[in-house]
Amino acid sequence: MLPWAAVSGPSPERFAVGLDLGGTDLKAGRVTAGGRLEGFCKRPSRAAESADGPLDAIADAVEGLTRGAPGAVIGVGLGSPGVIHPGTGALVGSTPHLRFWKAFPLRERLAARLSLPLAVDNDANLAALAEHRLGAARGARVSITLTVGTGIGAGIVVDGQVLRGAWGGAGELGHLSLGRGEGECRCGIPGCVEPEASGSGLARHAREAGLVPAEARTVFAAAAAGDPRARVLLETMADRLGAAIGAAVNILNPEVVVVGGGIAQAGEALMAPLRAAVARYALATHAQGLSVVPAALGERAGVVGAGLLAWERMGPGV
Repeated sequence: MLPWAAVSGPSPERFAVGLDLGGTDLKAGRVTAGGRLEGFCKRPSRAAESADGPLDAIADAVEGLTRGAPGAVIGVGLGSPGVIHPGTGALVGSTPHLRFWKAFPLRERLAARLSLPLAVDNDANLAALAEHRLGAARGARVSITLTVGTGIGAGIVVDGQVLRGAWGGAGELGHLSLGRGEGECRCGIPGCVEPEASGSGLARHAREAGLVPAEARTVFAAAAAGDPRARVLLETMADRLGAAIGAAVNILNPEVVVVGGGIAQAGEALMAPLRAAVARYALATHAQGLSVVPAALGERAGVVGAGLLAWERMGPGV
């Protein structure tokens, strides 16, 4: 982790500040009009402290990244967990990642601390925007990007634009009722698929199967070594995630589905059974020509997407 001062200083090119807020970390960097990321850093998000903790962390990050270049910055883009209203930039309802925020006027509260134009969106939406414009879905007309880790986030991009829904809630593929009822989700939806299709669900099943340590990476390593228990767990997880993706494919008919997040680091150990599962659950007409691929931008996708959002809203000529 680098201090913000390590990336401060003048920039020869205009830039936006891109921010990706999480329950544990705040990722940030400078993003040029073409999407090039400079000075990527991360630090604690301070989300566990108070409602103001993340706002303080964001303000500090913006100050550090713009220090010495006040005329070069065009604005700030922020990706946050939860449903973000497209019109107001407020958090609709609550999100478990930010326990002190409920129906929180995020853009309003943060704008009061910053002297720069500000745009806010859901973090998965912005990761999807970055992968669509510059990453694994580049060149596609319709793409879906999933971030699979503790939970499942997803963003949908059509003709270069994020599909946000009426109040910012489009793309909640992790909360489809496609689970087998083996685990209860905090969302309250009966049969929610997220407890069985996410990294946290895989870790829970590892613990129940006696795999040590009880982590998703343990399951992948054990499956590669031929452990039959791990292979069953991996196939089951890929099947449920594939069912959720298949439902989205049948509705949206994308050319590309991008899979990112911590769980995607397993590579083909995950992608091979996942592609097979998607083929089982997607219509043949929709699966034909569909690409299911790992993310290209990794943990930096959300920061890049946030910067692109700022350029969309505040860039010259917009």
